[in-house]
Amino acid sequence: MPIEHRLTQLLAAGLSGLLLAACQPSQTPGADGDEEGPPAAPPSPSSSAASNEAAPQPEAGDRTVATRPGDAAPAVWTLSDEDTTVHLFGTVHILKPETEWRTPGFNEIFEAADAVYFEADVSSPQAAQAMAGLVPELGIYSDGTRLSDVLDAEEEREVEEAMNHIGVPMSAIEPMKPWLATVQLSVQALVKQGYKPDSGVETVLTEAARDSGKPLRFLETGEEQLRFFADMPQEDQVEFLVASAVQIEENPQLLDTLVAEWAEGDVEAIGQIMSEPEVMGSEHVYDVLIVERNEDWTDQIETLMEDEAGTFLIAVGAGHLAGEDSVVEMLRARGYEVEGP
Repeated sequence: MPIEHRLTQLLAAGLSGLLLAACQPSQTPGADGDEEGPPAAPPSPSSSAASNEAAPQPEAGDRTVATRPGDAAPAVWTLSDEDTTVHLFGTVHILKPETEWRTPGFNEIFEAADAVYFEADVSSPQAAQAMAGLVPELGIYSDGTRLSDVLDAEEEREVEEAMNHIGVPMSAIEPMKPWLATVQLSVQALVKQGYKPDSGVETVLTEAARDSGKPLRFLETGEEQLRFFADMPQEDQVEFLVASAVQIEENPQLLDTLVAEWAEGDVEAIGQIMSEPEVMGSEHVYDVLIVERNEDWTDQIETLMEDEAGTFLIAVGAGHLAGEDSVVEMLRARGYEVEGP
């Protein structure tokens, strides 16, 4: 898969508040055809309900969470009126290949859906092509500036230590602006732990939707998602990068913890982490990547409820559906009865 496609997929999910659970399914940035690894040069772009027997069923050997107890499953929320039903499913965008998360209940919901919504189109060739010119434009310095030029000595030390921790030289991210360096650093850390972008929920559901002929819809565009990062003030980008670097060194197993909580449907635990803006480095980054996007998605869901009849599945990062600033709580505040955790 071309590097621009990998980066497009990676960037397309918004970090859901966590440096390691940040982006939508992707391949790791690297040379064309490589399984993983940083570019040697500046890259070319790039939160329980039920399912029908007819829905795609997990097969032996598919992804599994061996530690998931009993009837535990990732959370699903439902809101409905006389002619419209919307199911909200919290996803994890990058998973280990052995993680199985589909249940008969989820498959029933998936089969009943007339259309499936994701955060953005991150899998089509058209999306990759559209992003191909934007990533270097928005994420790579073109004036000779290097990443270390915009970091003070302590910030540079934190980032370099995190890069050393994952076994990638600092030179791999020197041409990048802080936001893109954050993406590169984070995904390399995940790959080192055994996570694979093509095992992520969105990748699996996109393939299943296409196989069953379900229309795919998107809440955002790939360009919008790139600009959520690229349009941040440099100071916020640096704070985000440094917070990510510190997290990789001090709590490298954070995503393992989150995936376990997600697989068990522990929305409260996820929400407690997601409601901490300092996880992303600053309140402003939290507002841009979580609060403002959640408000926009809530508007879109309200319009869907008012304007269309049918059953819809909306699959977005679990962090957007947990906590006090979540889409679920925003819908409830607007008077919708949302069934679920």
